[in-house]
Amino acid sequence: MSEAELKARAAAIRAEQRAGFVSPDIPLLSNLSVYDNISLVPRYLTTEKDSEIHAEIVKFLDLLEISDSINKKTFQIDSETLFKVKLLRALMLKDSVTVIDRPFVMLNTAADIKPVEAMLQTLAIGDKNVIFLDFEWNKSKY
Repeated sequence: MSEAELKARAAAIRAEQRAGFVSPDIPLLSNLSVYDNISLVPRYLTTEKDSEIHAEIVKFLDLLEISDSINKKTFQIDSETLFKVKLLRALMLKDSVTVIDRPFVMLNTAADIKPVEAMLQTLAIGDKNVIFLDFEWNKSKY
């Protein structure tokens, strides 16, 4: 195997072993701001510089049109913004799969999955794998 193939294989294995979760059962930390909740993963699990982390988070918040929430606590934001913050926190885990568990529990006003797909397209996350887990009776929403 070439060095490039070995690196690609190692990246694939890491991605299979790491998962970022967006779930109604995994809360944000209520004593932290939106920014601090999102930045937890890269600040403690990567060697990225704080300035790079901040720039990426600000860009994502702008893309999702929630940049005004950057310093708010979780109890100060609505359920859609809460979902977006959980999504961004999960996406900050590089070389991973993002698992969205029961999105319609968190986005109970959404008629179907199109708003979540739009969020993912807006963020232009590229080759990031996203898996949706939901109840069988919600199948018509996908």
